[in-house]
Amino acid sequence: MGRLTTAPSVAGLGGSRHNSPVLVIQRIRVTWRADERGAAHADLRRQVPKVLPLPEEMPDDAVVVHDVVASSLDGYRFSERVRSGDRAAYALSLDLSSADGGVTVHLAHSSAVYPRSGAPRRLFTLSPGETALYLANFRFRGCQCSASWWYEDWTINVAHAAARSDVFLGRTPHHLADHRVNLYGGHHPKRTGSVRRR
Repeated sequence: MGRLTTAPSVAGLGGSRHNSPVLVIQRIRVTWRADERGAAHADLRRQVPKVLPLPEEMPDDAVVVHDVVASSLDGYRFSERVRSGDRAAYALSLDLSSADGGVTVHLAHSSAVYPRSGAPRRLFTLSPGETALYLANFRFRGCQCSASWWYEDWTINVAHAAARSDVFLGRTPHHLADHRVNLYGGHHPKRTGSVRRR
């Protein structure tokens, strides 16, 4: 699958000093252990925001990633990291390619035990100025020497726009890919497509 090696062409939306046209990705990853599946921890996880401001200092690159972790081991406090380049996107299990003046985002690899990943799947294609939302959750298992279970809930916001600190705030995404499942049994319907704008 093709890689995004140059900055996408998109009109700047104004605002902060980060006006370079880029693809901006923010992942908020919530993690918890098997013995933390009860109501008390579920209430804490629901308090984790689904969107955050971007850091003021962002790399000047075609692809920038704001990766946020809220782990039960730290009381669901945030740990943040900023990376750039298409390899940074691939580390989030996302593959990027140019398409018809926009950017197509595919779901790539995953090491999750459930749901298992198959062939790469298209999530959405963003035109300049558009935003998208990918929701997913997973169950993981450690190596044979430490075969413990843990769970992760991912909220990934994507913008084909300038890397402003408020690029995701107060906006309804143009595209939605909801791949969440019931991690403890049962069924959760998937939703993928464009969001009806009002």
